[in-house]
Amino acid sequence: MSKTLLFVSLLLIGGLASVAHSESYQLSGKSYEMTWPTGGWNGGMSFPNVYCATAPFPEKAEWFTQAMFNRNTIYVGKIRYPNNLLLAVVFSSIPPGRSAEDDIAKLLATNRENQDRAKAASIVYEVSEFTTSFGPTLGLRLNNIESDTPGTGPFPLARRMLVPQDGALLSMSVHRLFARGPDRFEVAAMQIAPKIASDSTEKEKEKEMYDRLTAMVDTLTKSLQQCTEMLPARVPR
Repeated sequence: MSKTLLFVSLLLIGGLASVAHSESYQLSGKSYEMTWPTGGWNGGMSFPNVYCATAPFPEKAEWFTQAMFNRNTIYVGKIRYPNNLLLAVVFSSIPPGRSAEDDIAKLLATNRENQDRAKAASIVYEVSEFTTSFGPTLGLRLNNIESDTPGTGPFPLARRMLVPQDGALLSMSVHRLFARGPDRFEVAAMQIAPKIASDSTEKEKEKEMYDRLTAMVDTLTKSLQQCTEMLPARVPR
């Protein structure tokens, strides 16, 4: 199986910003990492007056890190699980004068354009829209993304798409984007495709990965929305 990769030049607009290269995101101060003995975490995630949630399967988590980027304007809380799986919560502020509904509609339109460009380049970039308890919600599914590397930048803020010459599935990510008041949220999961001998077909392996990541993202999204809606909606400064 060939491992040669072709890098496709696409302007990918994820949940929070336009991403062209890793320099688009600069760490503000220090990142804070929590580690614990196996099974020692209760899964609690929060940022004062913005969000709270409980991570799925906290007993399996290897670490949880929190950091701010770009002069403290973007927050990323990220959990590492076994088998190269990352689960993240991101938030930033909606531009002044734009409603939460308009913000999600703008993101939807932009990602629909990305989906069309990706399709022309034989890249799996699927966009969906539905409703959660926070209202209009954007869903993304991306095959063969590179992210969370020194050369690319932090997941899920920075990413680029890969096109393996042999058509193999190298990685996948699933995203949910929604807003509340002045805050825009993204919940996302990414996994490097397991390199384990199996009797499953490539399509079966792809479906298994998609189902797993979707379950993780939807579970965390539901927890975040249920907990956060008990907090007073933040008033922008």
